[in-house]
Amino acid sequence: MATRFGGQGRVSTKAKLADELIAMGKVLVRVREGARIKQSDVAAKLGVPPSWLSKVESGTRRLDVIELIRIAEAMGHEPGHLIEQIRLALDSDGR
Repeated sequence: MATRFGGQGRVSTKAKLADELIAMGKVLVRVREGARIKQSDVAAKLGVPPSWLSKVESGTRRLDVIELIRIAEAMGHEPGHLIEQIRLALDSDGR
């Protein structure tokens, strides 16, 4: 029996946000590439494996706000600017 908070038929938050995570990842790639920074360089600044950042950029890994702030700073961007770019991307996708 499905319930409001889980159980059979439950859809994970990650699955519910799949399109949004992909849109966010595309923004992160665009900003990183625009700054001419390699994925491996950002990962090194963050102290994470490049595969971690790859999953974020492909939309297969969720981020918390602290991680998003750290990514923005590692790319030399203001977190607020990055969040605004993500919001615009979500708005343009009809979200």
